[in-house]
Amino acid sequence: MAQVRLGRSIRNAMVEAQPERLAADIYPPLGSPEGLSKPARPVGRAGARPGPGAQAGLERQLADLRASIAQLSARSNSVADGILTLQDALDLVRREVSDLHGALRLQEEHIEAARASIWRRCDELEIKVRPMIPFDDQSWAVRLMDGYVMIPRSEPMFSVMVANAGSGGLEPGTRRVLKSLIEPGMTVVDVGANVGLLTVACARSAGPTGRVHAFEPEAGPRSQLAKTVKLNGLHWVEIHDCALGAKSERRSFHISPVIGHSSLYPLPQAEVAEGRDETISVVALDDVLPPGSAVDVVKIDVEGAELDVLAGMGRLLEESADIAVIAEFGPSHLRRVGIDPVAWFAAFAAQGFEIWAIDEPSGVCRPVRPQDLADVESVNLAFVRPGGQARGRLPLGPPE
Repeated sequence: MAQVRLGRSIRNAMVEAQPERLAADIYPPLGSPEGLSKPARPVGRAGARPGPGAQAGLERQLADLRASIAQLSARSNSVADGILTLQDALDLVRREVSDLHGALRLQEEHIEAARASIWRRCDELEIKVRPMIPFDDQSWAVRLMDGYVMIPRSEPMFSVMVANAGSGGLEPGTRRVLKSLIEPGMTVVDVGANVGLLTVACARSAGPTGRVHAFEPEAGPRSQLAKTVKLNGLHWVEIHDCALGAKSERRSFHISPVIGHSSLYPLPQAEVAEGRDETISVVALDDVLPPGSAVDVVKIDVEGAELDVLAGMGRLLEESADIAVIAEFGPSHLRRVGIDPVAWFAAFAAQGFEIWAIDEPSGVCRPVRPQDLADVESVNLAFVRPGGQARGRLPLGPPE
Protein backbone atom coordinates (compact mmCIF):
# COMPACT_ATOMS: atom_id res chain seq x y z
CA MET A 1 0.00 0.00 0.00
CA ALA A 2 2.92 2.36 0.82
CA GLN A 3 4.38 1.66 -2.67
CA VAL A 4 1.06 2.64 -4.33
CA ARG A 5 0.94 5.94 -2.42
CA LEU A 6 4.56 6.63 -3.33
CA GLY A 7 3.87 5.96 -7.03
CA ARG A 8 0.89 8.31 -7.00
CA SER A 9 2.95 11.05 -5.36
CA ILE A 10 5.60 10.81 -8.10
CA ARG A 11 2.98 10.99 -10.84
CA ASN A 12 1.35 13.99 -9.19
CA ALA A 13 4.69 15.77 -9.02
CA MET A 14 5.31 15.06 -12.73
CA VAL A 15 1.89 16.45 -13.64
CA GLU A 16 2.46 19.56 -11.54
CA ALA A 17 5.85 20.13 -13.11
CA GLN A 18 4.37 19.83 -16.74
CA PRO A 19 7.69 19.72 -18.62
CA GLU A 20 5.86 20.01 -21.97
CA ARG A 21 4.62 23.51 -21.04
CA LEU A 22 8.15 24.46 -20.09
CA ALA A 23 9.41 23.32 -23.48
CA ALA A 24 6.57 25.14 -25.28
CA ASP A 25 7.43 28.43 -23.55
CA ILE A 26 11.01 28.24 -24.73
CA TYR A 27 10.49 26.60 -28.15
CA PRO A 28 6.89 27.11 -29.47
CA PRO A 29 5.70 24.53 -32.00
CA LEU A 30 6.44 25.49 -35.59
CA GLY A 31 2.80 25.23 -36.63
CA SER A 32 1.50 27.67 -34.00
CA PRO A 33 0.83 31.35 -34.75
CA GLU A 34 3.49 32.29 -32.27
CA GLY A 35 5.91 30.03 -34.04
CA LEU A 36 5.13 31.54 -37.47
CA SER A 37 5.35 35.12 -36.34
CA LYS A 38 8.70 34.80 -34.60
CA PRO A 39 11.95 33.98 -36.29
CA ALA A 40 13.63 30.81 -35.14
CA ARG A 41 16.20 31.27 -32.50
CA PRO A 42 19.69 30.62 -33.64
CA VAL A 43 21.03 27.25 -32.59
CA GLY A 44 24.50 26.73 -31.26
CA ARG A 45 25.32 30.45 -30.80
CA ALA A 46 27.52 31.00 -27.80
CA GLY A 47 25.89 33.03 -25.02
CA ALA A 48 22.29 32.57 -26.30
CA ARG A 49 19.87 32.71 -23.36
CA PRO A 50 16.08 32.61 -23.05
CA GLY A 51 14.28 35.84 -22.46
CA PRO A 52 13.37 37.24 -19.06
CA GLY A 53 9.83 35.84 -19.15
CA ALA A 54 10.98 32.36 -20.12
CA GLN A 55 13.67 32.50 -17.48
CA ALA A 56 11.12 33.41 -14.80
CA GLY A 57 8.80 30.63 -15.97
CA LEU A 58 11.63 28.14 -15.85
CA GLU A 59 12.53 29.20 -12.34
CA ARG A 60 8.89 28.89 -11.24
CA GLN A 61 8.67 25.42 -12.75
CA LEU A 62 11.94 24.42 -11.10
CA ALA A 63 10.74 25.79 -7.77
CA ASP A 64 7.50 23.85 -8.13
CA LEU A 65 9.46 20.72 -9.01
CA ARG A 66 11.72 21.18 -6.00
CA ALA A 67 8.68 21.67 -3.74
CA SER A 68 7.08 18.52 -5.15
CA ILE A 69 10.31 16.59 -4.64
CA ALA A 70 10.52 17.91 -1.08
CA GLN A 71 6.95 16.77 -0.49
CA LEU A 72 7.80 13.37 -1.97
CA SER A 73 10.87 13.13 0.27
CA ALA A 74 8.82 14.04 3.33
CA ARG A 75 6.17 11.53 2.37
CA SER A 76 8.75 8.82 1.74
CA ASN A 77 10.36 9.55 5.10
CA SER A 78 6.95 9.33 6.73
CA VAL A 79 6.29 6.04 4.94
CA ALA A 80 9.71 4.72 6.03
CA ASP A 81 8.98 5.72 9.63
CA GLY A 82 5.62 3.97 9.36
CA ILE A 83 7.29 0.85 8.01
CA LEU A 84 9.79 0.85 10.89
CA THR A 85 6.99 1.33 13.39
CA LEU A 86 5.04 -1.50 11.77
CA GLN A 87 8.16 -3.71 11.84
CA ASP A 88 8.62 -3.01 15.55
CA ALA A 89 4.98 -3.86 16.15
CA LEU A 90 5.35 -7.10 14.18
CA ASP A 91 8.47 -8.03 16.15
CA LEU A 92 6.59 -7.42 19.37
CA VAL A 93 3.71 -9.58 18.17
CA ARG A 94 6.14 -12.35 17.17
CA ARG A 95 7.76 -12.26 20.62
CA GLU A 96 4.40 -12.36 22.32
CA VAL A 97 3.28 -15.27 20.14
CA SER A 98 6.54 -17.10 20.87
CA ASP A 99 6.09 -16.52 24.60
CA LEU A 100 2.51 -17.73 24.31
CA HIS A 101 3.62 -20.90 22.53
CA GLY A 102 6.22 -21.50 25.25
CA ALA A 103 3.61 -21.03 27.95
CA LEU A 104 1.24 -23.39 26.15
CA ARG A 105 3.96 -26.04 25.84
CA LEU A 106 4.76 -25.70 29.54
CA GLN A 107 1.07 -25.97 30.37
CA GLU A 108 0.78 -29.09 28.22
CA GLU A 109 3.76 -30.61 30.03
CA HIS A 110 2.15 -29.85 33.38
CA ILE A 111 -1.13 -31.38 32.22
CA GLU A 112 0.68 -34.48 30.95
CA ALA A 113 2.61 -34.79 34.23
CA ALA A 114 -0.61 -34.44 36.19
CA ARG A 115 -2.29 -37.05 33.99
CA ALA A 116 0.63 -39.46 34.49
CA SER A 117 0.53 -38.85 38.24
CA ILE A 118 -3.20 -39.55 38.34
CA TRP A 119 -2.72 -42.79 36.42
CA ARG A 120 0.08 -43.82 38.79
CA ARG A 121 -2.16 -43.13 41.74
CA CYS A 122 -4.94 -45.13 40.11
CA ASP A 123 -2.51 -48.02 39.57
CA GLU A 124 -1.39 -47.67 43.18
CA LEU A 125 -4.96 -47.81 44.44
CA GLU A 126 -5.83 -50.69 42.14
CA ILE A 127 -2.90 -52.67 43.53
CA LYS A 128 -3.21 -51.74 47.19
CA VAL A 129 -6.94 -52.42 47.48
CA ARG A 130 -6.14 -56.07 46.88
CA PRO A 131 -6.02 -57.90 50.20
CA MET A 132 -3.26 -60.20 51.42
CA ILE A 133 -4.03 -63.61 50.01
CA PRO A 134 -3.49 -66.73 52.13
CA PHE A 135 -1.29 -68.63 49.68
CA ASP A 136 -0.63 -71.68 51.88
CA ASP A 137 -0.30 -72.44 55.56
CA GLN A 138 3.09 -70.68 55.67
CA SER A 139 2.74 -67.72 53.33
CA TRP A 140 0.74 -64.61 52.55
CA ALA A 141 0.76 -63.39 48.94
CA VAL A 142 1.01 -59.58 48.79
CA ARG A 143 0.55 -57.71 45.50
CA LEU A 144 3.17 -55.07 44.75
CA MET A 145 3.97 -53.08 41.61
CA ASP A 146 6.28 -55.76 40.19
CA GLY A 147 4.17 -58.77 41.09
CA TYR A 148 3.19 -60.95 44.04
CA VAL A 149 5.65 -61.39 46.92
CA MET A 150 5.40 -64.14 49.53
CA ILE A 151 5.49 -63.07 53.17
CA PRO A 152 5.91 -65.61 56.00
CA ARG A 153 2.87 -65.88 58.26
CA SER A 154 5.27 -66.44 61.12
CA GLU A 155 6.39 -62.81 60.82
CA PRO A 156 3.26 -60.75 61.67
CA MET A 157 5.12 -57.44 62.10
CA PHE A 158 6.92 -57.87 58.80
CA SER A 159 3.63 -58.82 57.12
CA VAL A 160 1.96 -55.65 58.39
CA MET A 161 4.91 -53.53 57.23
CA VAL A 162 4.73 -54.90 53.68
CA ALA A 163 0.93 -54.73 53.56
CA ASN A 164 1.03 -51.13 54.78
CA ALA A 165 3.77 -50.06 52.34
CA GLY A 166 3.07 -48.55 48.95
CA SER A 167 3.15 -50.62 45.79
CA GLY A 168 6.90 -49.93 45.55
CA GLY A 169 7.56 -52.02 48.64
CA LEU A 170 9.54 -51.14 51.75
CA GLU A 171 12.28 -49.30 49.83
CA PRO A 172 10.57 -47.60 46.88
CA GLY A 173 13.47 -45.21 46.31
CA THR A 174 16.00 -48.03 46.02
CA ARG A 175 13.59 -49.92 43.80
CA ARG A 176 13.41 -46.92 41.47
CA VAL A 177 17.21 -46.67 41.29
CA LEU A 178 17.55 -50.37 40.52
CA LYS A 179 14.94 -50.20 37.79
CA SER A 180 16.70 -47.14 36.33
CA LEU A 181 20.07 -48.90 36.30
CA ILE A 182 18.91 -52.29 34.98
CA GLU A 183 18.09 -52.70 31.31
CA PRO A 184 16.78 -55.76 29.43
CA GLY A 185 19.43 -58.44 28.97
CA MET A 186 21.61 -57.34 31.90
CA THR A 187 23.13 -59.58 34.56
CA VAL A 188 22.17 -58.66 38.13
CA VAL A 189 23.33 -60.02 41.49
CA ASP A 190 21.05 -59.64 44.53
CA VAL A 191 23.11 -60.34 47.67
CA GLY A 192 20.84 -60.78 50.68
CA ALA A 193 17.67 -61.26 48.65
CA ASN A 194 15.45 -62.09 51.65
CA VAL A 195 11.89 -62.86 50.46
CA GLY A 196 12.49 -61.14 47.10
CA LEU A 197 10.96 -57.66 47.43
CA LEU A 198 13.74 -56.18 45.27
CA THR A 199 14.58 -59.41 43.45
CA VAL A 200 11.28 -59.22 41.61
CA ALA A 201 11.93 -55.59 40.63
CA CYS A 202 15.39 -56.52 39.30
CA ALA A 203 13.96 -59.47 37.37
CA ARG A 204 11.21 -57.39 35.75
CA SER A 205 13.79 -54.87 34.52
CA ALA A 206 16.34 -57.44 33.27
CA GLY A 207 13.62 -59.43 31.49
CA PRO A 208 13.82 -62.98 30.14
CA THR A 209 16.93 -62.13 28.11
CA GLY A 210 18.75 -61.14 31.31
CA ARG A 211 19.89 -63.05 34.36
CA VAL A 212 19.38 -62.47 38.08
CA HIS A 213 21.43 -64.31 40.72
CA ALA A 214 19.71 -64.12 44.11
CA PHE A 215 21.74 -65.14 47.20
CA GLU A 216 19.91 -65.93 50.45
CA PRO A 217 21.54 -68.22 53.05
CA GLU A 218 18.64 -68.27 55.54
CA ALA A 219 16.19 -71.08 54.87
CA GLY A 220 12.97 -69.33 55.94
CA PRO A 221 13.19 -66.26 53.71
CA ARG A 222 14.72 -68.34 50.92
CA SER A 223 11.66 -70.62 50.80
CA GLN A 224 9.44 -67.54 50.42
CA LEU A 225 11.78 -66.26 47.71
CA ALA A 226 11.45 -69.52 45.80
CA LYS A 227 7.65 -69.30 45.91
CA THR A 228 7.78 -65.66 44.77
CA VAL A 229 9.96 -66.51 41.79
CA LYS A 230 7.79 -69.45 40.79
CA LEU A 231 4.46 -67.65 41.19
CA ASN A 232 5.63 -64.72 39.03
CA GLY A 233 7.13 -67.00 36.38
CA LEU A 234 10.62 -65.50 36.71
CA HIS A 235 12.54 -68.41 35.22
CA TRP A 236 15.61 -66.21 34.60
CA VAL A 237 16.17 -65.84 38.37
CA GLU A 238 18.62 -68.33 39.89
CA ILE A 239 18.47 -68.76 43.69
CA HIS A 240 21.69 -69.60 45.55
CA ASP A 241 21.40 -71.08 49.08
CA CYS A 242 24.64 -69.60 50.38
CA ALA A 243 26.16 -66.33 51.54
CA LEU A 244 28.74 -64.30 49.66
CA GLY A 245 32.08 -63.50 51.28
CA ALA A 246 35.74 -62.84 50.66
CA LYS A 247 36.48 -66.53 49.99
CA SER A 248 34.73 -69.87 49.70
CA GLU A 249 34.45 -71.52 53.14
CA ARG A 250 32.08 -72.77 55.84
CA ARG A 251 31.16 -70.19 58.46
CA SER A 252 28.82 -69.67 61.37
CA PHE A 253 25.73 -67.69 60.41
CA HIS A 254 23.88 -65.74 63.12
CA ILE A 255 20.13 -65.92 62.55
CA SER A 256 18.15 -63.04 64.06
CA PRO A 257 14.58 -63.23 65.35
CA VAL A 258 13.97 -60.15 63.19
CA ILE A 259 13.66 -61.11 59.54
CA GLY A 260 16.35 -59.43 57.45
CA HIS A 261 18.79 -58.89 60.34
CA SER A 262 20.70 -62.19 60.12
CA SER A 263 24.43 -61.82 59.50
CA LEU A 264 27.82 -63.47 59.29
CA TYR A 265 28.78 -61.16 62.16
CA PRO A 266 27.42 -61.15 65.75
CA LEU A 267 23.87 -59.86 66.21
CA PRO A 268 22.91 -56.72 68.13
CA GLN A 269 22.75 -57.40 71.87
CA ALA A 270 18.97 -57.01 71.90
CA GLU A 271 18.58 -59.87 69.43
CA VAL A 272 21.13 -62.32 70.80
CA ALA A 273 18.86 -64.01 73.33
CA GLU A 274 16.32 -65.09 70.73
CA GLY A 275 18.84 -65.68 67.97
CA ARG A 276 20.50 -68.89 66.94
CA ASP A 277 23.54 -69.96 64.91
CA GLU A 278 24.01 -72.43 62.12
CA THR A 279 26.90 -73.27 59.82
CA ILE A 280 26.44 -72.33 56.19
CA SER A 281 28.36 -72.21 52.94
CA VAL A 282 30.05 -68.95 52.05
CA VAL A 283 31.38 -68.42 48.52
CA ALA A 284 33.23 -65.69 46.69
CA LEU A 285 31.25 -64.25 43.80
CA ASP A 286 34.34 -64.69 41.60
CA ASP A 287 33.99 -68.44 42.22
CA VAL A 288 30.30 -68.50 41.27
CA LEU A 289 30.51 -66.63 37.97
CA PRO A 290 33.23 -67.79 35.57
CA PRO A 291 35.77 -65.44 33.94
CA GLY A 292 34.23 -63.30 31.22
CA SER A 293 30.87 -63.13 33.02
CA ALA A 294 30.45 -59.38 33.23
CA VAL A 295 28.00 -58.15 35.85
CA ASP A 296 25.99 -54.96 35.42
CA VAL A 297 24.37 -54.33 38.80
CA VAL A 298 25.00 -55.73 42.30
CA LYS A 299 22.67 -55.05 45.24
CA ILE A 300 24.20 -55.77 48.66
CA ASP A 301 22.20 -55.97 51.92
CA VAL A 302 24.30 -58.05 54.33
CA GLU A 303 24.18 -56.24 57.69
CA GLY A 304 27.83 -55.14 57.92
CA ALA A 305 29.50 -57.78 55.71
CA GLU A 306 29.67 -55.53 52.62
CA LEU A 307 33.47 -55.47 52.45
CA ASP A 308 33.59 -59.29 52.54
CA VAL A 309 31.35 -59.38 49.48
CA LEU A 310 33.46 -56.69 47.78
CA ALA A 311 36.68 -58.58 48.48
CA GLY A 312 35.29 -61.74 46.89
CA MET A 313 34.41 -60.08 43.56
CA GLY A 314 37.71 -58.39 42.66
CA ARG A 315 37.97 -60.08 39.26
CA LEU A 316 34.38 -59.21 38.34
CA LEU A 317 35.00 -55.59 39.32
CA GLU A 318 37.93 -55.50 36.90
CA GLU A 319 36.02 -57.23 34.09
CA SER A 320 32.86 -55.15 34.54
CA ALA A 321 33.95 -51.59 33.73
CA ASP A 322 30.46 -50.07 34.00
CA ILE A 323 29.25 -52.03 37.03
CA ALA A 324 26.99 -50.33 39.57
CA VAL A 325 26.77 -51.40 43.21
CA ILE A 326 23.90 -50.62 45.58
CA ALA A 327 24.86 -51.12 49.22
CA GLU A 328 23.48 -50.16 52.62
CA PHE A 329 25.67 -47.92 54.75
CA GLY A 330 24.78 -48.58 58.40
CA PRO A 331 27.24 -47.10 60.90
CA SER A 332 25.73 -49.15 63.74
CA HIS A 333 26.38 -52.37 61.78
CA LEU A 334 29.97 -51.31 61.11
CA ARG A 335 30.62 -50.44 64.75
CA ARG A 336 29.26 -53.83 65.81
CA VAL A 337 31.61 -55.72 63.47
CA GLY A 338 34.58 -53.44 64.18
CA ILE A 339 34.90 -51.71 60.80
CA ASP A 340 35.89 -48.05 60.57
CA PRO A 341 33.50 -46.16 58.24
CA VAL A 342 36.53 -44.43 56.72
CA ALA A 343 37.98 -47.81 55.75
CA TRP A 344 34.57 -48.91 54.47
CA PHE A 345 34.34 -45.99 52.05
CA ALA A 346 38.03 -46.32 51.11
CA ALA A 347 37.42 -49.89 49.91
CA PHE A 348 34.78 -48.67 47.44
CA ALA A 349 36.91 -45.68 46.41
CA ALA A 350 39.79 -48.05 45.63
CA GLN A 351 37.58 -49.61 42.95
CA GLY A 352 37.05 -46.23 41.30
CA PHE A 353 33.52 -45.63 42.56
CA GLU A 354 31.72 -42.36 43.18
CA ILE A 355 29.16 -42.21 46.01
CA TRP A 356 25.52 -41.23 45.46
CA ALA A 357 22.99 -41.24 48.30
CA ILE A 358 19.53 -42.62 47.49
CA ASP A 359 16.60 -40.70 48.92
CA GLU A 360 13.67 -42.67 50.25
CA PRO A 361 10.99 -42.79 49.03
CA SER A 362 11.67 -40.62 45.95
CA GLY A 363 14.76 -42.43 44.64
CA VAL A 364 16.47 -39.14 43.82
CA CYS A 365 20.26 -39.58 43.88
CA ARG A 366 22.70 -36.92 45.04
CA PRO A 367 26.51 -37.05 45.16
CA VAL A 368 27.92 -37.23 48.69
CA ARG A 369 31.22 -37.46 50.51
CA PRO A 370 31.82 -39.81 53.46
CA GLN A 371 31.80 -36.85 55.88
CA ASP A 372 28.31 -35.92 54.67
CA LEU A 373 26.99 -39.20 56.11
CA ALA A 374 28.57 -39.01 59.56
CA ASP A 375 25.22 -38.61 61.34
CA VAL A 376 22.97 -40.93 59.35
CA GLU A 377 21.49 -44.03 60.90
CA SER A 378 21.20 -45.96 57.65
CA VAL A 379 21.14 -45.08 53.98
CA ASN A 380 21.34 -46.97 50.73
CA LEU A 381 24.13 -45.79 48.45
CA ALA A 382 24.71 -46.15 44.72
CA PHE A 383 28.34 -46.66 43.72
CA VAL A 384 29.08 -45.91 40.06
CA ARG A 385 32.19 -45.11 38.09
CA PRO A 386 32.71 -41.63 36.61
CA GLY A 387 31.88 -41.30 32.92
CA GLY A 388 30.07 -44.64 32.74
CA GLN A 389 26.62 -45.21 31.33
CA ALA A 390 25.38 -46.41 34.71
CA ARG A 391 26.03 -42.97 36.16
CA GLY A 392 23.94 -41.44 33.40
CA ARG A 393 20.99 -43.68 34.30
CA LEU A 394 20.82 -42.60 37.95
CA PRO A 395 17.57 -40.73 38.65
CA LEU A 396 18.53 -37.17 39.60
CA GLY A 397 15.01 -35.76 39.71
CA PRO A 398 11.64 -36.75 41.15
CA PRO A 399 9.53 -39.39 39.38
CA GLU A 400 7.78 -38.09 36.25
